[in-house]
Amino acid sequence: MQPAIAPVTPGPWAIFKPYTPLHAVSVLVCLLAITILIMVARRLRDSGAEETFRRGFAWSCVVFWVFQNAWFHASGIDWLTGLPLHICDLGGLIGPFALLTGNRFLRATLYFWTFALTVQAFIQPALSAGPATPVFWFFFAAHAIVLACALYDLMVLGYRPLWNDLPRVYAFSAVYVGAVVAVNAWLGANYAYLGNPAPPLKIPPFIDALGPWPLRAIIVLALAALSFPLLVLPWKLASARRATQS
Repeated sequence: MQPAIAPVTPGPWAIFKPYTPLHAVSVLVCLLAITILIMVARRLRDSGAEETFRRGFAWSCVVFWVFQNAWFHASGIDWLTGLPLHICDLGGLIGPFALLTGNRFLRATLYFWTFALTVQAFIQPALSAGPATPVFWFFFAAHAIVLACALYDLMVLGYRPLWNDLPRVYAFSAVYVGAVVAVNAWLGANYAYLGNPAPPLKIPPFIDALGPWPLRAIIVLALAALSFPLLVLPWKLASARRATQS
């Protein structure tokens, strides 16, 4: 979803502005919840109950995803902003199913998409609705779930990215981009922030700062593509250091 244009009710708690104390507290609460989740899961590995805990968590994430989308579409589908086509929307399903199945492709997609793209929602959230509105809670909960799944896979299940993960993730990402660009052109929307929407649909300022369309879309894609190999390097360097020390 793109909650930035969602209507809000009057009042100071109905408004969210990035880089304020509310922004900092919101991110810290999400990180604290994820930390507790990871700590509990790691403790449960010794008792053999981790798999049951993980399945419960993953299916809860799927239920949340369905409920969230049902809530947003309760009054009808908003074709311009309401379709679950953003990276983070898809991550809300990829994450739990990666934990449920252990599928390498899903795990790799979750890792690269989360740490290259989804984390941007915490750094520069495209959100205007404050905590007096459900949109605020859905926004942070949905993005926290994706990050929680990725960190769970790293810190509890031991996923580590490899160079040979990249071709399939690039291929899937290319298919995704092609589909989203087609949808944007058809609807005049801005899914994945790759479109050129007409007013009153807003473009997030951090995307608008990249220049006019289609330049900004090209820059977004280039930055994402370049970030994927960078996300493999720390693990490879750490592995090489351990091999040298042994």
